[in-house]
Amino acid sequence: MTATGRPEPFSVYTTPEFWADPHISARMLTHHLDPDTNASSRRHEFIDRSAEWLFSALQLSDGARLLDLGSGPGLYAIRLARRGVEVLAVDVAPLSLEHLRAAAAAEDLPVRTLEGSHLEADLGSGHDAAILIYGDYCVLSPSQRAVLLRRVREALRPGGRVAFDVTAAARFDPTEFRREEADLQRGFWEPSPYRGVHERWTYPHLRLMLDRYVIERDGHVREFWNWTHCLTVAEVEAELNAVGFEVEQVVGDAAGGPFDAAPPTFAVVARAVG
Repeated sequence: MTATGRPEPFSVYTTPEFWADPHISARMLTHHLDPDTNASSRRHEFIDRSAEWLFSALQLSDGARLLDLGSGPGLYAIRLARRGVEVLAVDVAPLSLEHLRAAAAAEDLPVRTLEGSHLEADLGSGHDAAILIYGDYCVLSPSQRAVLLRRVREALRPGGRVAFDVTAAARFDPTEFRREEADLQRGFWEPSPYRGVHERWTYPHLRLMLDRYVIERDGHVREFWNWTHCLTVAEVEAELNAVGFEVEQVVGDAAGGPFDAAPPTFAVVARAVG
């Protein structure tokens, strides 16, 4: 298995294929539901605090309408729906949405699901707020982020709010590497046996990192590309302002933690204006 040279920034986007793959999706769901790991979602203790902070920061109330973008199995949707929030959960992973529907039905919670990419699916209109949690904003290219923010702006009522967390500029690491091994990451990518290559490419002038995984099993090769764009508060604020949002809060994380001078992550709450 050989490398194909340094890719152009944001030249390939495989996030929907990653989340829709049945084997990968099942492994990710297991991690989502493990309360003590940060592998797919944050630890559930953090999510409990995060949901409480979002309810307050987004000024939600009983009967409010929320878009949960990249909802996964509904770790936020379920918690907020228990507060009476009506949630539309959008995700590309059928298995995760199946779990969410069952969990919501078991408690008779006001949750609807929509299978599809938040870059393309019909998000509706008139929502009071939207969330995008676990750094998903930073896997997108600048043009994709502009599309997403415009779509969210159009889906919100006047004065509606959006909250999301960001991989900060301080998290950028210029280190590059390449490793190849049997059953890369202990069977995460395919049923054993297979061979996998994990390559890390970095682009310091953009503070951009690419983790590219090449997976070969029975002569069939697949690739998964994971971009991480490490951003500053000023860059995120400019992107929000460009599509009609005004930043209301900048905090250290999606649970409202204190903002550090050089944070590894931060979260923003912005309001639709105009």
